[in-house]
Amino acid sequence: MSNQLISQIRTISQTPSTSLQYDQVRSHIDSQFFDLDALLYPIAGPSKRRKRNSEEEIKYWEEKERQASKELEETTEALPKQIEVTQEKLQVLLSSAQELSIQRYSIADKLANLVSEISTTGENQSNGQSILNQLEILQNELSRLEAGLQWAKILEEVINLSEKTLNPTSHKPSPLAALPYYRQLNDLINRLLGSLPPEMALVKVAIEVKERTWQALKDLMSQNLMDACESLGWPKKVLYENISTEDRRTFENAFKDLLYLQAEGEELHGEDRPSHWSVGKGLYPIQAMIKPIELRFKYHFMGQKGTNRVDKPEWAFANILDQIYEHQSFLSSYVQRLASLSGYEDIDIKSEFTLLLFPILLSLLKSRIPYLLDHPALLAHTIYQTVVFDEAVKEGGFQLDSTSLFEDRETAPWEGLSGVILREKDWFERWLQGEKKFADGQLNEIISSPEAWTISDEISEEEEGQSLGLKATTSARQVKALVEQITDRYAPLPDLAYKLPFLLSTQLPILQNYLSRISGSLDAFETLSSAFVRAVPGALAGNTRSGVHIDQAKLTSGKNGLERLMKAWLSSKWVEEGMRRWADDLFFVEIASDLAASQALKYRYSSDTLLPSLLKGSATDVNPSTTVFDVVLERYDHLTSRAEDMMVKVITVETENDLKQHLTRKWDRPPSAEPTNPSSYLLSALTTYSSHLSAISDTLPPLTVSKIYRKVVEHISNHILQRGVYAGWSKFTEHGGIDLQLEIKEWKEVSSTSLLSSSTSTVLRSIVSIDVPWQKLEDISKILVLPTGDAKETVTFAQAMASAWAGEEGLKVFNDRLGVNLNKEELQAILRRRVECWR
Repeated sequence: MSNQLISQIRTISQTPSTSLQYDQVRSHIDSQFFDLDALLYPIAGPSKRRKRNSEEEIKYWEEKERQASKELEETTEALPKQIEVTQEKLQVLLSSAQELSIQRYSIADKLANLVSEISTTGENQSNGQSILNQLEILQNELSRLEAGLQWAKILEEVINLSEKTLNPTSHKPSPLAALPYYRQLNDLINRLLGSLPPEMALVKVAIEVKERTWQALKDLMSQNLMDACESLGWPKKVLYENISTEDRRTFENAFKDLLYLQAEGEELHGEDRPSHWSVGKGLYPIQAMIKPIELRFKYHFMGQKGTNRVDKPEWAFANILDQIYEHQSFLSSYVQRLASLSGYEDIDIKSEFTLLLFPILLSLLKSRIPYLLDHPALLAHTIYQTVVFDEAVKEGGFQLDSTSLFEDRETAPWEGLSGVILREKDWFERWLQGEKKFADGQLNEIISSPEAWTISDEISEEEEGQSLGLKATTSARQVKALVEQITDRYAPLPDLAYKLPFLLSTQLPILQNYLSRISGSLDAFETLSSAFVRAVPGALAGNTRSGVHIDQAKLTSGKNGLERLMKAWLSSKWVEEGMRRWADDLFFVEIASDLAASQALKYRYSSDTLLPSLLKGSATDVNPSTTVFDVVLERYDHLTSRAEDMMVKVITVETENDLKQHLTRKWDRPPSAEPTNPSSYLLSALTTYSSHLSAISDTLPPLTVSKIYRKVVEHISNHILQRGVYAGWSKFTEHGGIDLQLEIKEWKEVSSTSLLSSSTSTVLRSIVSIDVPWQKLEDISKILVLPTGDAKETVTFAQAMASAWAGEEGLKVFNDRLGVNLNKEELQAILRRRVECWR
């Protein structure tokens, strides 16, 4: 041990190297002064946090050097004498130790004899205890009494220091003058903690006294600040420039004193900052200034006043927002400057003020919501207003990381008041159930309305993004608006765990239920319509009345039937278009991305059939284009395709039924006979065809009309080809072919008249080609009208026969001359329908 001590003394006595001194000086300057301004112009004002400027720093270390030099001289001068005295004392101690060792053995022998005598004597005592045991008991009792006396002395000292700290005579010129007494109290408590276990009652009592003392000192200074605030008119809007100089000085001193007290507390107690922002801790002066606002709030919104209404939570939220707005100018300018001068320049006072207002609202919500759980409408309205308040605060510039609670500390994004209350047991689930019940009720009202399937021509500004010319039924527009309304209500929620249940349990089921309603109507239509071969009996919902018979054929055929299919198509397409727009919205893109990255939520919703399987799989398998609507979108897309096919079916079946008798006509008219006038059956078919085309062109978007028109003409032209040309009642003469060509012309004219006379004719004209779908039938009619005799300007029937049974080169020349596109088999089959064909 002596060698170590000598080594340590030698090490300390050595002069440090110049490079080490340089490094230490430079490190100290870097940590003390961040830039040139901090070196030359430090923040002024009394504060524990205020740094010294360069001049003060030099004087500080020069004084340190002077004191150290003086101490070194004194130590060097006294050291030889001290060494000599120490050596003499050491010799005396060695001699004394030898004597004491001899005495110890002697005393031990005597003590053993005494113990033996006491034990022997004690056996004769009537109580059965030896004198030694009695002495031990008394000794223990004496120790306890001495300990109690020491405790009493310590408690007396603790209480005396507490009383001195809070004694008004110690508060001159300000309560900060009492801080030396509190420091003594704090040091005493720290010594107790260092020597005694913290669970001892004495330590707990001393700590409690210390905490009460600090709180009382803080309350006293807070009251001084509130007295100063009264002269400013607080908590009303403060026009600081109109306040007298004396009142402003009083306020500023009280404000800075509280900040000095807080800085002192941070130094003495350490920075014990709570982990969550909702506890209501912050800068001492701002906490004090919040008190009158809190009292007024409780009086108006938590008392017996008429403003305390459970159906008007927005009044309470508006009151707090008004406080933030009214005081932001005063806080951001004058109060912010006071905080900066006191060393809290990194704190945004407006955000700090906002943060300390949150517990006021949280106390209201936590006391009120338990009574609203059995009232879904009020609960939903209250939580929605909470979400709206959170959004307003965020838009107002609130920054959690600029508050004292998170100074120099990383923090997660602010979750809002909604994030706090939704964590309470089953509150979120009850709100979700209420919202779902309300949404389902709205959907039922929408579908059950007499105007549900009425087609509207109006397109609002919000719907301008829909496809060109796309109209909507009343129910489709309302369902789309309902889904968007639900999105608005839950979009500001702080976490995906709250957003996803709304999407999966409310929005997607609404879209699925509406799709099922439309699909069920199409099923009923197929069951009852004569255009679809079905033997299953049933009734189309809404088409029967109690005691009244309604002819189902009138509802599923003709214009009425087609209109029902168009309503189903428009309803489905409108919602489908809305989903495609939502899928590209940033909000739903973020939901899909967050879900893909969240394993816990994937596992939780893995059984949901409306959620795309890619989003439930591995994160590496997720396609960036995958959206949360993919499953429902695919079903709606299938439904619109089905409605289109059914419209085509109705148009073609009804047209072909009217055309059936006409196609039994003979096509072998001789040259001498007059051209036949169109039959009534053909006119009926053309009328039906025209009526249906006019209906779809007036109702459906141009692109859809073009698609349906092509499919309808394909069906009808194929029907005419199969029933009238290939399987007709007679073969064709040249003039019979001319009759067919005239009929085709009539079909085209009716098509043009029906399609291009609608309000969208300009758009349709650029999209729909009237002639192209009829091209196949026109090519065939060109073959059937070929002349049998010689002709100089056109192809003859004989040339056609030669080309049909010749090589490919001849066929190609024939197609080019006649302007058709037929293969050999088709050309041969058509030529055989001429009466002149010899093969």
